[in-house]
Amino acid sequence: MDHDIRHLVDFIDASPTAFHAIENLAAKLDAAGATRLPEEEPWALEPGALYYTVRHGSSLVAFRMGLLDPASHGFLLAGGHTDSPALQIRLEKQVHSRGFDRVAVEMYGAPILSGWLDRPLGIAGMLALREGEKVKTLLYRSHEAAAIIPNLAIHLNRDINKGFEYSLHQHLPAIIGIETLPAGFHRYPPLLTRISEELGIKPESVIAAHLNLFEQTPSCTIGNDLLNAPRLDDLAACAAIIEALLSAQATAATQVACFLDAEEIGSMTVNGAQSVYLRDILARIMLAGRNSGQDFYRALAKSFCVSVDAAQGFHPGYPEKFDDYYTPLLGKGIAIKSNANMNYATDAATALRARLIADAARVSLQHYKAKADIQPGKTIGPITASRTGIPAVDIGHPMLAMHAIRETIALADHTAMIAFLRSFYSGA
Repeated sequence: MDHDIRHLVDFIDASPTAFHAIENLAAKLDAAGATRLPEEEPWALEPGALYYTVRHGSSLVAFRMGLLDPASHGFLLAGGHTDSPALQIRLEKQVHSRGFDRVAVEMYGAPILSGWLDRPLGIAGMLALREGEKVKTLLYRSHEAAAIIPNLAIHLNRDINKGFEYSLHQHLPAIIGIETLPAGFHRYPPLLTRISEELGIKPESVIAAHLNLFEQTPSCTIGNDLLNAPRLDDLAACAAIIEALLSAQATAATQVACFLDAEEIGSMTVNGAQSVYLRDILARIMLAGRNSGQDFYRALAKSFCVSVDAAQGFHPGYPEKFDDYYTPLLGKGIAIKSNANMNYATDAATALRARLIADAARVSLQHYKAKADIQPGKTIGPITASRTGIPAVDIGHPMLAMHAIRETIALADHTAMIAFLRSFYSGA
């Protein structure tokens, strides 16, 4: 397994939630000598230096200052999202079912539900704790299997292989163990008690929690050319962007990498692509240089954005779902994504820019458009373009089983994605 793939696998397996992904991205930046900038403090920025800022623990914007003024050379911006479809735990609710302790769940985003059943699941996320009159956040991850959602035996559901709709409320609460106390004797939900004991905290100190179930089984290669892993949408993009940024050299333009939460639920959060987070960071970069008011808008006009998110790769079991002319194949290069309704940001000018970047990197590009009678998902690309005025192109790894608990990409396409982004950050 080569360096780039090993880094991807390690990053995914260490990042069961967006909070963990940001912690791991920040660790990479710290190791590279980056300076962390609190949003509430004034910023003093130096040409060629590497910086980053974190909002709400699940979004991060990193940047390397250009050697020349951004007003003259703009921003080279690449972005992905840190969240993935999942089952989110309702921690406060106690669910006791004739001898079983269970945890209630709800869908985060649009996961393919069937894959979550009959496999060992972990629990991970963020806890908010009361410390006097202050709030402290704490990351949590179970390092052993902590839950399971069992199917009903086929003898009791003979039609399950003909298609079955799972009820989130009834079928999908996960079993976390055998009940040790009769219902009504629990002071706190059993999962909260278990996590509190593990972390050495008092259950009553937990005032809020954002916990997900996650796939416990590590990432793995299939044959010599495929990677099967959880959360490839969109941690593969995040891994490629950070590798490209950290291996790049300073240029005249300011290089920016954004890793934003909440894409899977519409991005309308305080740190999602629909927020002012990214635009405010770009503005603060300009303000730190004591530029004039017009210089911010000059910088935006000279900038370019690459939005990196998964692309639907051809699936041989469902050929009728694809337009042969516009369907990328795994292992044949990264895909430019476009859509008439601008679910993706790509237009003719930005597609040309992407092709020039790819030519400089010597990587192949494919073209993805959904079949004409199917509308694709959306990305942070058009949102970022509309919020900042920066032209953008949408690209992605061709992927199988997008939004499944495990997805599949080609190793060669990830290597190509990093090469493309390195070429982009070099100013190609």
